[in-house]
Amino acid sequence: MSEAVERKIDEYIKGRRYRQINRVLISRDNEIMADCCYNGFNKDSKNEILSVAKSIMSVCAGIALDKGLIGSLDEPVYKYIREFSEGREPFHRMITIRHLLTMTSGIYWNGGVHYHCPMMKQLRSSGNWISYIADCAVADIPGTKYNYKEWDVILLGKLLDIVCGDMYDFINEKIFKPLGIEGSRWYKSPCGVYYSVGDDNETKFKLTAADMLKIGQLFLNGGSYREKQIISQNYINQAVTPLKDNPNYGFLWWIWREEYGCRGYGGQGITVIPKENAVIITQATPTDRGNRYFDVVEYCKELLKDTY
Repeated sequence: MSEAVERKIDEYIKGRRYRQINRVLISRDNEIMADCCYNGFNKDSKNEILSVAKSIMSVCAGIALDKGLIGSLDEPVYKYIREFSEGREPFHRMITIRHLLTMTSGIYWNGGVHYHCPMMKQLRSSGNWISYIADCAVADIPGTKYNYKEWDVILLGKLLDIVCGDMYDFINEKIFKPLGIEGSRWYKSPCGVYYSVGDDNETKFKLTAADMLKIGQLFLNGGSYREKQIISQNYINQAVTPLKDNPNYGFLWWIWREEYGCRGYGGQGITVIPKENAVIITQATPTDRGNRYFDVVEYCKELLKDTY
């Protein structure tokens, strides 16, 4: 590790009074370059990851595809989810697995502000999450418009639960155990739908920064970890290829000019930088302000360039 790099990161964070940041971890060439901890965090501390879990679900979908549990990403969702075969909406039969992965199902969504979403509150009190989503109007022809929304990832979770036997058990067996990650079980609704954002602190899904780093390195290393191929390079290539109508999104992975990664509300992040053979992890305590700390990542990227 570089004490000089850690000192600069520490000065930057304290200079901007970012009191909610808990950890910044940087790896290059599969070696730890910097590890800065705050607010009593250490290498064993776990932080809720929120929507970073969406990207992990994408990994799950990729492995299910690799193993033939899903025949094609262009298979229709109604083939697996009964409520979408009932004719509640004429466009339901057009929605595919690819549309769920790319947030292009077309189902109407009003996200509200900072997870304070009236539609999510209605969903939670509905008694049947999938039926509630199936009753929502399809506002856009599936595949024609990107709209970041919880509906698509909830439907994907239900579909993966069906094809994998149990989605979390599959993730634990095929991703976490091979990577040496000890994750707590994801929240599952009373109606049997997995959702990574739990109802209270006890059900929120949490990982250490080192766990998040392994997810980033898995993609950086072409789907291989310790000489074992966990997910195919082909799926990774697709997952980090930008959509036609949104150059910043792939299969539940965010994409930028020279890097890609995962983002969770309030500052949770995995940033993969192939050009530098590096991964940057940020963890923070989410607040109503919803700071994403993109400037911290940009500062760390500059430090990576300066240390060669």
